[in-house]
Amino acid sequence: MLIRLSVQNFALAEKALLEFSPELNVLTGETGAGKSVLIDAIRFVLGERMEASRVLVSGSPGPASVEAVFELPSKKLRSHPAVADFLSPEDEFLILRREVQADSKSRAWVNSRAVNQSALKEIGRLLVDIHGQYDHQRLLDPATHLEILDLLAGNGNLLEEYGKLYREYSGLLARRREIELEETGREREMDLLKYQINEITRAGIDGLDEEELAAEYSRLANAEKLKEFSESALLSLNDAEDSASNLFSKAGRELSSLVRFDPSLEGLKKDCEEAHYALEEIIRRLQDYQESLTFDPERFAEIEKQRDCLELLKRKYGGSIEAVREFFDEARKSYERLANGAVYIKDIGAKLKSMTPELEKLAGVLSEKRKKTGGMLKRTIEEELRDLNIPEACFECRSEAGDFGPSGRDRLEFFISLNPGHPPQELGEIISGGEASRVMLAIKKALIAVDPVPVLIFDEIDANIGGRLGTVTGRKLKEIAGKRQVLLVTHLPQIASFADRHFKVKKALRQGRAFTEYKGIEGDERVRELAQMMSGQKETDIARRHAEEMLTRSRP
Repeated sequence: MLIRLSVQNFALAEKALLEFSPELNVLTGETGAGKSVLIDAIRFVLGERMEASRVLVSGSPGPASVEAVFELPSKKLRSHPAVADFLSPEDEFLILRREVQADSKSRAWVNSRAVNQSALKEIGRLLVDIHGQYDHQRLLDPATHLEILDLLAGNGNLLEEYGKLYREYSGLLARRREIELEETGREREMDLLKYQINEITRAGIDGLDEEELAAEYSRLANAEKLKEFSESALLSLNDAEDSASNLFSKAGRELSSLVRFDPSLEGLKKDCEEAHYALEEIIRRLQDYQESLTFDPERFAEIEKQRDCLELLKRKYGGSIEAVREFFDEARKSYERLANGAVYIKDIGAKLKSMTPELEKLAGVLSEKRKKTGGMLKRTIEEELRDLNIPEACFECRSEAGDFGPSGRDRLEFFISLNPGHPPQELGEIISGGEASRVMLAIKKALIAVDPVPVLIFDEIDANIGGRLGTVTGRKLKEIAGKRQVLLVTHLPQIASFADRHFKVKKALRQGRAFTEYKGIEGDERVRELAQMMSGQKETDIARRHAEEMLTRSRP
Protein backbone atom coordinates (compact mmCIF):
# COMPACT_ATOMS: atom_id res chain seq x y z
CA MET A 1 0.00 0.00 0.00
CA LEU A 2 1.09 3.59 -0.69
CA ILE A 3 2.08 5.18 2.62
CA ARG A 4 3.47 8.53 1.52
CA LEU A 5 4.02 10.54 -1.65
CA SER A 6 6.51 13.40 -1.85
CA VAL A 7 6.46 15.70 -4.90
CA GLN A 8 8.83 18.57 -5.74
CA ASN A 9 8.91 20.88 -8.76
CA PHE A 10 6.52 18.62 -10.67
CA ALA A 11 4.26 20.47 -13.12
CA LEU A 12 2.17 22.85 -10.94
CA ALA A 13 3.16 21.11 -7.69
CA GLU A 14 6.12 23.01 -6.30
CA LYS A 15 6.19 21.00 -3.09
CA ALA A 16 3.70 18.49 -1.69
CA LEU A 17 3.74 15.73 0.90
CA LEU A 18 0.70 13.46 1.18
CA GLU A 19 0.21 10.64 3.67
CA PHE A 20 -2.50 8.19 2.69
CA SER A 21 -5.03 6.04 4.47
CA PRO A 22 -4.71 2.30 3.87
CA GLU A 23 -8.33 2.32 2.66
CA LEU A 24 -10.22 4.96 0.62
CA ASN A 25 -8.45 8.21 -0.33
CA VAL A 26 -10.24 10.94 -2.27
CA LEU A 27 -8.98 14.05 -4.09
CA THR A 28 -11.45 16.83 -4.82
CA GLY A 29 -11.15 20.34 -6.16
CA GLU A 30 -12.23 22.65 -8.93
CA THR A 31 -11.61 21.74 -12.55
CA GLY A 32 -8.06 22.74 -13.45
CA ALA A 33 -6.89 22.87 -9.84
CA GLY A 34 -4.32 20.14 -10.46
CA LYS A 35 -5.88 16.87 -9.30
CA SER A 36 -4.53 15.07 -12.37
CA VAL A 37 -1.04 16.41 -11.56
CA LEU A 38 -0.89 14.07 -8.59
CA ILE A 39 -1.94 11.10 -10.72
CA ASP A 40 0.72 12.08 -13.25
CA ALA A 41 3.29 12.23 -10.45
CA ILE A 42 2.39 8.68 -9.43
CA ARG A 43 2.61 7.54 -13.06
CA PHE A 44 6.02 9.22 -13.29
CA VAL A 45 7.47 7.54 -10.19
CA LEU A 46 6.12 4.19 -11.44
CA GLY A 47 8.23 4.45 -14.59
CA GLU A 48 5.96 6.03 -17.19
CA ARG A 49 7.80 8.06 -19.83
CA MET A 50 7.15 11.80 -19.60
CA GLU A 51 8.77 14.76 -21.30
CA ALA A 52 10.72 17.08 -19.01
CA SER A 53 8.87 20.08 -20.42
CA ARG A 54 5.61 18.52 -19.26
CA VAL A 55 6.59 17.95 -15.64
CA LEU A 56 9.18 20.58 -14.68
CA VAL A 57 7.96 23.68 -12.85
CA SER A 58 8.76 26.62 -15.11
CA GLY A 59 11.78 28.56 -13.87
CA SER A 60 12.60 26.06 -11.11
CA PRO A 61 16.35 25.66 -10.47
CA GLY A 62 16.03 22.06 -9.26
CA PRO A 63 14.92 18.84 -10.93
CA ALA A 64 11.38 17.50 -10.84
CA SER A 65 11.30 14.65 -8.34
CA VAL A 66 8.74 12.23 -6.91
CA GLU A 67 9.21 9.75 -4.08
CA ALA A 68 6.67 7.06 -3.17
CA VAL A 69 6.87 4.91 -0.05
CA PHE A 70 5.09 1.54 -0.18
CA GLU A 71 4.42 -1.00 2.55
CA LEU A 72 4.46 -4.59 1.32
CA PRO A 73 2.53 -6.89 3.66
CA SER A 74 2.08 -9.58 0.98
CA LYS A 75 4.74 -12.32 1.13
CA LYS A 76 4.03 -13.16 -2.50
CA LEU A 77 4.72 -9.59 -3.56
CA ARG A 78 7.87 -9.34 -1.40
CA SER A 79 9.24 -12.53 -2.98
CA HIS A 80 8.50 -11.49 -6.58
CA PRO A 81 11.79 -11.46 -8.58
CA ALA A 82 11.28 -7.83 -9.62
CA VAL A 83 11.03 -6.74 -5.97
CA ALA A 84 12.95 -9.26 -3.84
CA ASP A 85 16.44 -8.06 -4.85
CA PHE A 86 15.72 -4.62 -3.37
CA LEU A 87 14.53 -5.89 0.02
CA SER A 88 16.53 -7.19 2.95
CA PRO A 89 14.72 -9.18 5.66
CA GLU A 90 14.58 -6.14 7.93
CA ASP A 91 13.21 -3.74 5.26
CA GLU A 92 9.61 -2.75 5.97
CA PHE A 93 9.14 -0.41 3.00
CA LEU A 94 9.88 -0.18 -0.69
CA ILE A 95 10.87 3.37 -1.61
CA LEU A 96 10.67 4.44 -5.25
CA ARG A 97 12.26 7.73 -6.28
CA ARG A 98 12.61 9.32 -9.69
CA GLU A 99 13.76 12.70 -10.93
CA VAL A 100 14.20 14.43 -14.26
CA GLN A 101 16.43 17.39 -15.14
CA ALA A 102 15.72 20.19 -17.59
CA ASP A 103 17.89 18.39 -20.17
CA SER A 104 15.38 15.47 -19.97
CA LYS A 105 17.87 13.17 -18.25
CA SER A 106 15.94 10.94 -15.89
CA ARG A 107 17.26 8.95 -12.93
CA ALA A 108 15.50 6.47 -10.67
CA TRP A 109 16.18 4.56 -7.45
CA VAL A 110 14.51 1.71 -5.57
CA ASN A 111 15.54 1.59 -1.90
CA SER A 112 18.51 3.83 -2.77
CA ARG A 113 19.71 1.51 -5.57
CA ALA A 114 19.84 3.02 -9.06
CA VAL A 115 17.54 1.32 -11.59
CA ASN A 116 16.59 1.89 -15.21
CA GLN A 117 13.13 2.96 -16.33
CA SER A 118 12.04 -0.50 -17.46
CA ALA A 119 12.86 -2.04 -14.04
CA LEU A 120 10.94 0.76 -12.33
CA LYS A 121 7.98 0.19 -14.61
CA GLU A 122 7.96 -3.55 -13.89
CA ILE A 123 7.89 -2.88 -10.14
CA GLY A 124 5.20 -0.23 -10.58
CA ARG A 125 3.01 -2.66 -12.50
CA LEU A 126 2.99 -4.93 -9.45
CA LEU A 127 2.20 -2.16 -6.98
CA VAL A 128 -0.42 0.10 -8.57
CA ASP A 129 -3.26 -0.29 -11.07
CA ILE A 130 -4.40 3.05 -12.53
CA HIS A 131 -7.80 3.26 -14.20
CA GLY A 132 -8.50 6.34 -16.26
CA GLN A 133 -10.39 7.07 -19.45
CA TYR A 134 -7.42 6.26 -21.65
CA ASP A 135 -5.60 3.58 -19.66
CA HIS A 136 -5.00 0.05 -20.94
CA GLN A 137 -4.80 -1.99 -17.81
CA ARG A 138 -3.81 -5.55 -17.06
CA LEU A 139 -7.48 -6.55 -17.14
CA LEU A 140 -7.75 -5.41 -20.76
CA ASP A 141 -4.97 -7.77 -21.85
CA PRO A 142 -6.51 -11.04 -23.12
CA ALA A 143 -3.33 -12.88 -22.13
CA THR A 144 -4.28 -12.38 -18.45
CA HIS A 145 -7.91 -13.50 -18.65
CA LEU A 146 -7.25 -17.23 -18.32
CA GLU A 147 -4.94 -16.58 -15.37
CA ILE A 148 -7.62 -14.46 -13.67
CA LEU A 149 -10.29 -17.13 -14.13
CA ASP A 150 -7.94 -19.82 -12.79
CA LEU A 151 -7.27 -17.72 -9.69
CA LEU A 152 -11.01 -17.33 -9.13
CA ALA A 153 -11.57 -21.06 -9.67
CA GLY A 154 -8.73 -22.04 -7.31
CA ASN A 155 -7.07 -24.11 -10.02
CA GLY A 156 -3.51 -23.79 -8.65
CA ASN A 157 -2.93 -27.43 -7.62
CA LEU A 158 -4.72 -28.78 -10.66
CA LEU A 159 -2.65 -26.55 -12.98
CA GLU A 160 0.54 -27.75 -11.30
CA GLU A 161 -0.43 -31.40 -11.83
CA TYR A 162 -1.44 -30.76 -15.44
CA GLY A 163 1.66 -28.62 -16.11
CA LYS A 164 4.05 -31.35 -14.96
CA LEU A 165 2.47 -33.87 -17.34
CA TYR A 166 2.24 -31.33 -20.16
CA ARG A 167 5.94 -30.44 -19.94
CA GLU A 168 6.85 -34.11 -20.39
CA TYR A 169 4.31 -34.42 -23.22
CA SER A 170 5.49 -31.29 -25.06
CA GLY A 171 9.12 -32.39 -24.65
CA LEU A 172 8.31 -35.67 -26.44
CA LEU A 173 6.47 -33.76 -29.17
CA ALA A 174 9.49 -31.51 -29.72
CA ARG A 175 11.79 -34.54 -29.85
CA ARG A 176 9.58 -36.21 -32.43
CA ARG A 177 9.50 -33.05 -34.55
CA GLU A 178 13.31 -32.93 -34.48
CA ILE A 179 13.56 -36.51 -35.70
CA GLU A 180 10.91 -35.94 -38.38
CA LEU A 181 12.75 -32.85 -39.64
CA GLU A 182 15.94 -34.88 -39.74
CA GLU A 183 14.15 -37.51 -41.79
CA THR A 184 13.60 -34.97 -44.58
CA GLY A 185 17.28 -35.05 -45.57
CA ARG A 186 17.97 -38.36 -43.86
CA GLU A 187 19.89 -40.17 -46.62
CA ARG A 188 22.01 -37.14 -47.47
CA GLU A 189 22.80 -36.49 -43.80
CA MET A 190 23.65 -40.14 -43.17
CA ASP A 191 26.03 -40.20 -46.16
CA LEU A 192 27.82 -37.12 -44.86
CA LEU A 193 28.04 -38.49 -41.31
CA LYS A 194 29.32 -41.85 -42.57
CA TYR A 195 32.04 -40.14 -44.60
CA GLN A 196 33.07 -38.04 -41.56
CA ILE A 197 33.09 -41.05 -39.22
CA ASN A 198 35.20 -43.10 -41.65
CA GLU A 199 37.57 -40.22 -42.24
CA ILE A 200 38.26 -39.84 -38.53
CA THR A 201 38.43 -43.61 -37.99
CA ARG A 202 41.10 -43.98 -40.69
CA ALA A 203 43.20 -41.36 -38.92
CA GLY A 204 43.53 -43.70 -35.95
CA ILE A 205 42.94 -41.12 -33.24
CA ASP A 206 41.60 -43.70 -30.78
CA GLY A 207 44.25 -43.97 -28.06
CA LEU A 208 46.62 -41.71 -30.01
CA ASP A 209 49.14 -39.65 -28.01
CA GLU A 210 49.89 -36.65 -30.21
CA GLU A 211 52.99 -35.71 -28.20
CA GLU A 212 54.52 -39.20 -28.60
CA LEU A 213 53.79 -39.11 -32.32
CA ALA A 214 55.51 -35.73 -32.61
CA ALA A 215 58.54 -37.04 -30.68
CA GLU A 216 58.87 -40.11 -32.93
CA TYR A 217 58.58 -37.93 -36.02
CA SER A 218 61.35 -35.67 -34.70
CA ARG A 219 63.65 -38.68 -34.00
CA LEU A 220 63.17 -40.10 -37.47
CA ALA A 221 63.50 -36.76 -39.21
CA ASN A 222 66.76 -36.02 -37.34
CA ALA A 223 68.24 -39.54 -37.19
CA GLU A 224 71.60 -38.59 -38.83
CA LYS A 225 72.13 -35.63 -36.53
CA LEU A 226 71.21 -37.69 -33.49
CA LYS A 227 73.72 -40.38 -34.46
CA GLU A 228 76.41 -37.78 -34.98
CA PHE A 229 75.77 -36.10 -31.63
CA SER A 230 75.61 -39.39 -29.72
CA GLU A 231 78.94 -40.60 -31.24
CA SER A 232 80.58 -37.34 -30.22
CA ALA A 233 79.20 -37.68 -26.71
CA LEU A 234 80.46 -41.28 -26.43
CA LEU A 235 83.87 -40.22 -27.63
CA SER A 236 84.09 -37.66 -24.82
CA LEU A 237 82.75 -40.04 -22.23
CA ASN A 238 84.46 -43.33 -23.10
CA ASP A 239 86.23 -43.83 -26.40
CA ALA A 240 88.94 -41.13 -26.40
CA GLU A 241 92.24 -41.59 -24.60
CA ASP A 242 91.39 -38.65 -22.30
CA SER A 243 87.73 -39.64 -21.98
CA ALA A 244 85.83 -39.01 -18.79
CA SER A 245 85.78 -42.75 -18.03
CA ASN A 246 89.58 -43.07 -18.28
CA LEU A 247 90.06 -39.97 -16.16
CA PHE A 248 87.73 -41.33 -13.48
CA SER A 249 89.68 -44.67 -13.48
CA LYS A 250 92.95 -42.81 -13.03
CA ALA A 251 91.51 -40.64 -10.23
CA GLY A 252 90.19 -43.76 -8.49
CA ARG A 253 93.61 -45.43 -8.48
CA GLU A 254 95.24 -42.32 -7.06
CA LEU A 255 92.63 -42.02 -4.33
CA SER A 256 93.21 -45.67 -3.37
CA SER A 257 96.92 -44.86 -2.89
CA LEU A 258 96.02 -41.87 -0.72
CA VAL A 259 93.73 -43.97 1.48
CA ARG A 260 96.61 -46.32 2.35
CA PHE A 261 98.36 -43.36 3.98
CA ASP A 262 95.28 -41.45 5.18
CA PRO A 263 92.18 -43.61 5.92
CA SER A 264 90.08 -40.49 6.49
CA LEU A 265 89.81 -40.17 2.66
CA GLU A 266 87.89 -43.47 2.39
CA GLY A 267 84.57 -41.61 1.99
CA LEU A 268 85.93 -39.45 -0.82
CA LYS A 269 87.22 -42.57 -2.57
CA LYS A 270 83.77 -44.20 -2.38
CA ASP A 271 82.09 -41.03 -3.76
CA CYS A 272 84.47 -41.14 -6.70
CA GLU A 273 83.72 -44.80 -7.32
CA GLU A 274 79.95 -44.15 -7.22
CA ALA A 275 80.34 -41.28 -9.66
CA HIS A 276 82.33 -43.60 -11.93
CA TYR A 277 79.56 -46.22 -11.75
CA ALA A 278 76.97 -43.54 -12.64
CA LEU A 279 79.10 -42.46 -15.59
CA GLU A 280 79.36 -46.05 -16.79
CA GLU A 281 75.54 -46.32 -16.65
CA ILE A 282 75.23 -43.15 -18.73
CA ILE A 283 77.68 -44.55 -21.26
CA ARG A 284 75.74 -47.84 -21.45
CA ARG A 285 72.40 -46.10 -21.99
CA LEU A 286 73.90 -43.80 -24.61
CA GLN A 287 75.38 -46.79 -26.45
CA ASP A 288 71.96 -48.49 -26.40
CA TYR A 289 70.37 -45.34 -27.74
CA GLN A 290 72.99 -45.08 -30.51
CA GLU A 291 72.38 -48.68 -31.55
CA SER A 292 68.61 -47.99 -31.74
CA LEU A 293 69.11 -45.10 -34.12
CA THR A 294 67.95 -46.39 -37.46
CA PHE A 295 66.07 -44.49 -40.12
CA ASP A 296 62.94 -46.32 -41.30
CA PRO A 297 61.72 -44.51 -44.41
CA GLU A 298 58.42 -46.39 -44.47
CA ARG A 299 57.65 -45.56 -40.85
CA PHE A 300 58.71 -41.96 -41.43
CA ALA A 301 56.34 -41.68 -44.41
CA GLU A 302 53.55 -43.28 -42.38
CA ILE A 303 53.97 -40.83 -39.51
CA GLU A 304 54.25 -37.86 -41.88
CA LYS A 305 51.02 -38.90 -43.57
CA GLN A 306 49.26 -39.39 -40.22
CA ARG A 307 50.37 -35.95 -39.00
CA ASP A 308 49.09 -34.30 -42.18
CA CYS A 309 45.82 -36.14 -41.76
CA LEU A 310 45.49 -35.01 -38.15
CA GLU A 311 46.11 -31.37 -39.09
CA LEU A 312 43.39 -31.61 -41.74
CA LEU A 313 40.95 -33.14 -39.24
CA LYS A 314 41.70 -30.44 -36.69
CA ARG A 315 41.03 -27.70 -39.25
CA LYS A 316 37.73 -29.34 -40.23
CA TYR A 317 36.40 -30.47 -36.86
CA GLY A 318 37.36 -28.08 -34.11
CA GLY A 319 41.04 -27.16 -33.91
CA SER A 320 42.29 -29.87 -31.54
CA ILE A 321 42.37 -33.65 -31.19
CA GLU A 322 39.95 -33.37 -28.24
CA ALA A 323 37.49 -31.44 -30.40
CA VAL A 324 37.83 -34.01 -33.19
CA ARG A 325 37.07 -36.81 -30.73
CA GLU A 326 33.98 -34.92 -29.45
CA PHE A 327 32.78 -34.39 -33.00
CA PHE A 328 33.37 -38.08 -33.75
CA ASP A 329 31.25 -39.16 -30.75
CA GLU A 330 28.40 -36.80 -31.69
CA ALA A 331 28.54 -37.88 -35.33
CA ARG A 332 28.20 -41.54 -34.33
CA LYS A 333 25.20 -40.73 -32.10
CA SER A 334 23.55 -38.71 -34.88
CA TYR A 335 24.16 -41.49 -37.37
CA GLU A 336 22.63 -44.02 -35.02
CA ARG A 337 19.62 -41.75 -34.40
CA LEU A 338 19.03 -41.27 -38.12
CA ALA A 339 19.50 -44.94 -38.83
CA ASN A 340 16.92 -45.77 -36.16
CA GLY A 341 14.66 -42.72 -36.63
CA ALA A 342 11.58 -44.75 -37.43
CA VAL A 343 12.07 -46.80 -34.26
CA TYR A 344 12.44 -43.68 -32.13
CA ILE A 345 9.35 -42.08 -33.68
CA LYS A 346 7.36 -45.21 -32.98
CA ASP A 347 8.53 -45.32 -29.34
CA ILE A 348 7.72 -41.63 -28.83
CA GLY A 349 4.30 -42.10 -30.42
CA ALA A 350 3.53 -44.92 -28.01
CA LYS A 351 4.52 -42.78 -25.02
CA LEU A 352 2.41 -39.85 -26.26
CA LYS A 353 -0.57 -42.14 -26.78
CA SER A 354 -0.28 -43.52 -23.25
CA MET A 355 -0.09 -39.99 -21.77
CA THR A 356 -2.96 -38.46 -23.77
CA PRO A 357 -5.93 -39.86 -21.76
CA GLU A 358 -4.62 -38.45 -18.48
CA LEU A 359 -3.77 -35.13 -20.13
CA GLU A 360 -7.28 -34.93 -21.62
CA LYS A 361 -8.81 -35.78 -18.28
CA LEU A 362 -6.94 -33.02 -16.44
CA ALA A 363 -7.58 -30.48 -19.23
CA GLY A 364 -11.27 -31.43 -19.15
CA VAL A 365 -11.52 -30.85 -15.40
CA LEU A 366 -9.83 -27.46 -15.85
CA SER A 367 -12.29 -26.53 -18.60
CA GLU A 368 -15.32 -27.52 -16.51
CA LYS A 369 -14.13 -25.52 -13.51
CA ARG A 370 -13.42 -22.53 -15.73
CA LYS A 371 -16.83 -22.78 -17.36
CA LYS A 372 -18.54 -22.84 -13.97
CA THR A 373 -16.42 -19.97 -12.63
CA GLY A 374 -16.94 -17.99 -15.85
CA GLY A 375 -20.71 -18.24 -15.35
CA MET A 376 -20.40 -16.99 -11.78
CA LEU A 377 -18.13 -14.12 -12.92
CA LYS A 378 -20.63 -13.19 -15.64
CA ARG A 379 -23.51 -12.94 -13.15
CA THR A 380 -21.42 -11.01 -10.63
CA ILE A 381 -20.10 -8.43 -13.10
CA GLU A 382 -23.48 -7.89 -14.76
CA GLU A 383 -25.05 -7.33 -11.33
CA GLU A 384 -22.32 -4.85 -10.43
CA LEU A 385 -22.81 -3.01 -13.72
CA ARG A 386 -26.57 -2.81 -13.16
CA ASP A 387 -25.87 -1.12 -9.83
CA LEU A 388 -23.61 1.29 -11.72
CA ASN A 389 -26.40 2.26 -14.14
CA ILE A 390 -25.35 0.06 -17.05
CA PRO A 391 -28.43 -2.17 -16.80
CA GLU A 392 -28.21 -3.89 -20.19
CA ALA A 393 -24.57 -4.92 -19.89
CA CYS A 394 -23.68 -8.41 -21.05
CA PHE A 395 -20.39 -9.96 -19.93
CA GLU A 396 -19.01 -13.22 -21.29
CA CYS A 397 -16.00 -15.46 -20.74
CA ARG A 398 -15.60 -16.87 -24.22
CA SER A 399 -13.58 -20.03 -24.50
CA GLU A 400 -12.44 -22.12 -27.46
CA ALA A 401 -10.82 -25.53 -27.24
CA GLY A 402 -7.49 -25.90 -28.97
CA ASP A 403 -4.47 -28.12 -28.76
CA PHE A 404 -2.89 -28.91 -25.43
CA GLY A 405 -1.05 -25.89 -24.06
CA PRO A 406 0.77 -24.97 -20.84
CA SER A 407 -2.55 -24.21 -19.09
CA GLY A 408 -4.86 -26.72 -20.76
CA ARG A 409 -6.83 -26.62 -24.00
CA ASP A 410 -8.79 -23.40 -23.40
CA ARG A 411 -8.21 -20.16 -25.31
CA LEU A 412 -10.17 -17.65 -23.25
CA GLU A 413 -10.99 -13.95 -23.49
CA PHE A 414 -13.42 -11.57 -21.77
CA PHE A 415 -16.12 -10.00 -23.95
CA ILE A 416 -18.63 -7.30 -23.03
CA SER A 417 -21.54 -5.32 -24.45
CA LEU A 418 -22.80 -2.21 -22.70
CA ASN A 419 -25.82 -1.44 -24.88
CA PRO A 420 -28.82 -3.55 -25.88
CA GLY A 421 -28.80 -4.86 -29.44
CA HIS A 422 -25.01 -4.77 -29.66
CA PRO A 423 -23.17 -8.10 -29.61
CA PRO A 424 -20.36 -8.46 -27.06
CA GLN A 425 -16.91 -7.49 -28.26
CA GLU A 426 -13.40 -7.80 -26.80
CA LEU A 427 -13.15 -6.07 -23.44
CA GLY A 428 -10.29 -3.83 -24.57
CA GLU A 429 -12.23 -2.67 -27.65
CA ILE A 430 -15.68 -1.91 -26.29
CA ILE A 431 -15.11 0.21 -23.19
CA SER A 432 -14.15 3.83 -23.60
CA GLY A 433 -14.71 7.27 -22.16
CA GLY A 434 -16.70 7.56 -18.97
CA GLU A 435 -17.86 3.94 -19.10
CA ALA A 436 -14.31 2.63 -18.78
CA SER A 437 -13.87 3.44 -15.11
CA ARG A 438 -17.26 2.03 -14.16
CA VAL A 439 -16.61 -1.21 -16.02
CA MET A 440 -13.18 -1.48 -14.41
CA LEU A 441 -14.77 -0.78 -11.02
CA ALA A 442 -17.31 -3.56 -11.55
CA ILE A 443 -14.63 -6.02 -12.67
CA LYS A 444 -12.30 -5.05 -9.83
CA LYS A 445 -15.16 -5.50 -7.37
CA ALA A 446 -15.85 -8.96 -8.77
CA LEU A 447 -12.18 -9.98 -8.77
CA ILE A 448 -11.07 -8.34 -5.54
CA ALA A 449 -10.43 -11.69 -3.83
CA VAL A 450 -7.80 -12.72 -6.37
CA ASP A 451 -6.43 -9.43 -7.71
CA PRO A 452 -2.81 -9.22 -6.44
CA VAL A 453 -2.25 -5.48 -7.07
CA PRO A 454 -2.46 -3.70 -3.66
CA VAL A 455 -3.20 -0.12 -4.81
CA LEU A 456 -6.02 0.93 -7.16
CA ILE A 457 -6.31 4.43 -8.59
CA PHE A 458 -9.47 5.63 -10.32
CA ASP A 459 -9.24 8.90 -12.24
CA GLU A 460 -12.56 10.61 -13.07
CA ILE A 461 -14.61 7.52 -12.19
CA ASP A 462 -17.71 9.70 -11.85
CA ALA A 463 -17.78 10.77 -15.52
CA ASN A 464 -21.36 10.74 -16.87
CA ILE A 465 -22.99 9.54 -13.65
CA GLY A 466 -25.39 11.38 -11.35
CA GLY A 467 -25.87 11.77 -7.65
CA ARG A 468 -27.85 8.57 -6.94
CA LEU A 469 -25.35 6.50 -8.87
CA GLY A 470 -22.58 8.38 -7.09
CA THR A 471 -23.75 6.98 -3.77
CA VAL A 472 -23.77 3.43 -5.21
CA THR A 473 -20.32 3.98 -6.69
CA GLY A 474 -18.98 5.38 -3.45
CA ARG A 475 -20.30 2.40 -1.51
CA LYS A 476 -18.66 -0.04 -3.94
CA LEU A 477 -15.39 1.84 -3.71
CA LYS A 478 -15.65 1.68 0.06
CA GLU A 479 -16.14 -2.09 -0.12
CA ILE A 480 -13.09 -2.46 -2.38
CA ALA A 481 -11.05 -0.25 -0.08
CA GLY A 482 -11.68 -2.73 2.72
CA LYS A 483 -9.38 -5.15 0.87
CA ARG A 484 -7.28 -2.90 -1.38
CA GLN A 485 -6.06 0.65 -0.95
CA VAL A 486 -7.99 3.00 -3.25
CA LEU A 487 -7.08 6.50 -4.44
CA LEU A 488 -9.55 8.38 -6.61
CA VAL A 489 -10.22 11.75 -8.17
CA THR A 490 -13.89 12.73 -8.10
CA HIS A 491 -16.25 15.65 -8.67
CA LEU A 492 -19.18 14.00 -6.88
CA PRO A 493 -19.71 14.76 -3.19
CA GLN A 494 -21.69 11.51 -2.90
CA ILE A 495 -18.50 9.56 -3.69
CA ALA A 496 -16.18 11.85 -1.72
CA SER A 497 -18.30 11.38 1.44
CA PHE A 498 -17.12 7.76 1.72
CA ALA A 499 -13.43 8.72 1.98
CA ASP A 500 -11.28 7.63 4.90
CA ARG A 501 -8.90 10.45 4.00
CA HIS A 502 -9.98 13.47 2.00
CA PHE A 503 -7.52 15.78 0.19
CA LYS A 504 -8.57 19.15 -1.18
CA VAL A 505 -6.71 20.37 -4.24
CA LYS A 506 -6.63 24.06 -5.05
CA LYS A 507 -4.68 26.42 -7.23
CA ALA A 508 -2.86 29.34 -5.60
CA LEU A 509 -1.00 32.36 -6.97
CA ARG A 510 2.41 33.44 -5.71
CA GLN A 511 4.27 36.30 -7.36
CA GLY A 512 2.00 36.00 -10.37
CA ARG A 513 2.63 32.29 -10.83
CA ALA A 514 0.08 29.48 -10.34
CA PHE A 515 0.83 26.56 -8.05
CA THR A 516 -1.19 23.55 -6.92
CA GLU A 517 -1.61 22.88 -3.21
CA TYR A 518 -2.78 19.65 -1.55
CA LYS A 519 -4.29 19.63 1.92
CA GLY A 520 -5.82 16.87 3.99
CA ILE A 521 -9.18 18.02 5.37
CA GLU A 522 -11.51 16.71 8.05
CA GLY A 523 -14.26 17.89 10.33
CA ASP A 524 -15.86 21.19 9.39
CA GLU A 525 -13.45 21.76 6.49
CA ARG A 526 -14.65 18.56 4.93
CA VAL A 527 -18.31 19.48 5.40
CA ARG A 528 -17.66 22.83 3.69
CA GLU A 529 -15.86 21.15 0.79
CA LEU A 530 -18.73 18.72 0.18
CA ALA A 531 -21.26 21.56 0.44
CA GLN A 532 -19.35 23.64 -2.09
CA MET A 533 -19.13 20.62 -4.42
CA MET A 534 -22.95 20.40 -4.33
CA SER A 535 -23.79 24.10 -4.73
CA GLY A 536 -20.73 25.56 -6.43
CA GLN A 537 -18.31 27.86 -4.68
CA LYS A 538 -21.20 29.45 -2.79
CA GLU A 539 -21.84 27.45 0.36
CA THR A 540 -25.54 27.35 1.30
CA ASP A 541 -27.22 26.13 4.48
CA ILE A 542 -29.12 23.47 2.55
CA ALA A 543 -25.94 22.23 0.89
CA ARG A 544 -24.21 22.13 4.26
CA ARG A 545 -27.02 20.08 5.82
CA HIS A 546 -26.92 17.69 2.87
CA ALA A 547 -23.16 17.37 3.25
CA GLU A 548 -23.52 16.49 6.95
CA GLU A 549 -26.21 13.92 6.11
CA MET A 550 -24.01 12.36 3.43
CA LEU A 551 -21.12 11.99 5.83
CA THR A 552 -23.41 10.41 8.42
CA ARG A 553 -24.91 7.94 5.89
CA SER A 554 -21.49 7.00 4.54
CA ARG A 555 -20.27 5.81 7.93
CA PRO A 556 -20.62 2.06 8.51
